[in-house]
Amino acid sequence: MESYIQQVEKLTDAAAAVENNSFDPRKLKQVAARNDELGHLARVFTQMVLTSKTREQELATAKEQLEAVLNAVPGAISWIDSRGVYIGVNRYLAQNLHLSPDAFVGKELGFLNSGNEFANFMRQFLASSQESTCQIIESCVNDTVNYYLIAAQKYQQGKATVSVGIDVTQHKRAEEALRIAEENYRSIFENALEGIFQSSPDGRYISVNPAMARIYGYQSPEEMIAEVTQIATQIYVDPHGREEFQNLMEECGEVKDWVSQVYRKDGSKIWVEENTRAVRDRYGNLLYYEGIIEDVTQRKQEEESLKRQLQELRIEIDHQKRAREVAAITQADYFQDLQAEVANIDIDEFWEN
Repeated sequence: MESYIQQVEKLTDAAAAVENNSFDPRKLKQVAARNDELGHLARVFTQMVLTSKTREQELATAKEQLEAVLNAVPGAISWIDSRGVYIGVNRYLAQNLHLSPDAFVGKELGFLNSGNEFANFMRQFLASSQESTCQIIESCVNDTVNYYLIAAQKYQQGKATVSVGIDVTQHKRAEEALRIAEENYRSIFENALEGIFQSSPDGRYISVNPAMARIYGYQSPEEMIAEVTQIATQIYVDPHGREEFQNLMEECGEVKDWVSQVYRKDGSKIWVEENTRAVRDRYGNLLYYEGIIEDVTQRKQEEESLKRQLQELRIEIDHQKRAREVAAITQADYFQDLQAEVANIDIDEFWEN
């Protein structure tokens, strides 16, 4: 039977065991069985230690789960203190720079010399009163330029900052490609010799280029868009022209080499040829028409002139044909004999008989 002093020593040893992480609750089982204050103290101590260990395990599990999540995030995550020194980074960031996460700890911003834009951005943020910020920055690693959307948030009353960087290089390049494409389209739209337009199904122009305005006699695209409010009556000479156009668009979705006579601003008439398509949304609803217009008045006039010349030629050919037929008849032996016989007739005698 252990003495009271020995059991107190066991409790003291248990406290020391907690410090070196070797605590075994079974060693306090006999002490905890006491019904006095020492037993109560042993039971409370054991419960506290077991609860603490459970919470430590839960915390370790949560930390492991958090690390797994952070390492699985397809973005660069870093923790930086208020002095601009790395506290840690996730695996994605370290691997992209061909380093281990530990290689960052204790290093100052910009230690990699891979471009100072991120370091300058973070230093400015750390020195500011802002709690959060975001910005797209450029990063150059191994002569490769990438773009990252950086979102930063302060914590611990501003003593530290966490930043998340998402690679938006493809998006940035797509934006640049779109910008170039739009500039190219705008250049073509503005400088084309043909008229380019977009019109609504209800008969108004949405956009026209300078050439389109010139073809129809307007000073500018803006003037044409403002003044033409009903294409069916203000543009088409044929009152059924717009209806025919829309029927073709509904049936075929486009018209090619479609020639029609139209009015210019001053009321004069010209001929135009257009190639137009219907633009629809993904549900098939008609949004607008877009197409290209060419002034073919001179060609149309030349065609009409050629038709007249051909008609005149046909008439002339018919006259020549008839002349040849008459000549052939008059030169025939039968006609010559008949003509000689007629010449020998005494007209007075003929009428007397």
